[in-house]
Amino acid sequence: MFPAPLSHAQLTDRPASLLVNANRILLLPVLIMVLAVATACSDEPATQAPAPEPGQPVRIATVSESKPPVRLRLPGVTRAIERADLAFLHSGHLAERLVNRGEAISAGQPLAILHNPALMPGVTAAAARVNELEEQLQQLQRETRRLENLHERGLVATDELDRVRARRNAARQAREQAQARLDEARDQLDEATLRAPFSGRVVALPVEPGQFVSAGQPVVSVSAPERLEVTVDLSARQARALTVEESVRVRRLEGGTPHSGTIREIGLPAPGRPATAVIDLTDTAWPEWSPGQAVHVELSWTGDDRLSIPLDALIDTGDGLPHVFRLRDDHADLVTVIPGELDGGQVRVEGELETGDEVIVAGHGQLLDGERVRVLR
Repeated sequence: MFPAPLSHAQLTDRPASLLVNANRILLLPVLIMVLAVATACSDEPATQAPAPEPGQPVRIATVSESKPPVRLRLPGVTRAIERADLAFLHSGHLAERLVNRGEAISAGQPLAILHNPALMPGVTAAAARVNELEEQLQQLQRETRRLENLHERGLVATDELDRVRARRNAARQAREQAQARLDEARDQLDEATLRAPFSGRVVALPVEPGQFVSAGQPVVSVSAPERLEVTVDLSARQARALTVEESVRVRRLEGGTPHSGTIREIGLPAPGRPATAVIDLTDTAWPEWSPGQAVHVELSWTGDDRLSIPLDALIDTGDGLPHVFRLRDDHADLVTVIPGELDGGQVRVEGELETGDEVIVAGHGQLLDGERVRVLR
């Protein structure tokens, strides 16, 4: 026979320990499943975080080569194309000055007279000698004609006629030489009067009447202000860069419209002296332009091949010299450079760099020479 089932009162009357044991038995399978899942997860390989790349991150730029245009403004001065410092060819005293400063003159006009006591007697003596030889020549010509008539009639020997003809020819040559000396003496006397070589104005009178002047010493300075040119001093490098027939622009210091010109001459520099360039102005009919005016000359030419880097690449390491970091085999190589002209964000440099080298332009604030770097692309 089967035992009778327990009533609800009997079940609830069991001790509490039995209930706890029953709950533990029910939780056991759950714990086993949790442990199994944890064990399965632990069997999968763990994923490691990526290690940071070595080196200081930087950005770079490439060294380029260019021929930058060079523009320069230099001071110049206008002067007359036709100008002259007039002087006597002989020494003496300035007897008379016939013009004043700033006076308008015409070509051939007398300007000054020199007194030299040796010039007038020379003309007188030369003229007397010419007259003497002229009389001798006329006498010998008459004698020659007379003997020629007698020779035709057989009354005079041929040798005597030849002797007279030789004397006549010698007298003719002597007369010509004396005439040449007379012309020279007259030219010298005429050179005692200084004349204007062209029309223009008197610029300067450095000698006063009565003063002694040497041969070649300037007495009167004249110029023709209608045609002007500009002179400008250049350094040796600038003189080599410019060429004849190159166009320039000229502007007065007071402002106004600039005018174009063309380089006509470029001189050579000397030790301690610059080269001088002469510029022809295309039009000099402007009334506001005159000789001796200060002007600005605007020059431009194509520069030499120069290396160019971004301005951000330059750094100061504290030694007073500009440097750049050049990228070599993922390392920063410190290089000393000499900066030049600026062109926007680029700067011309000289140094141990070559076209195509890569220089660091960002991230180099704390870099050290030879430090490893990482380029950010």
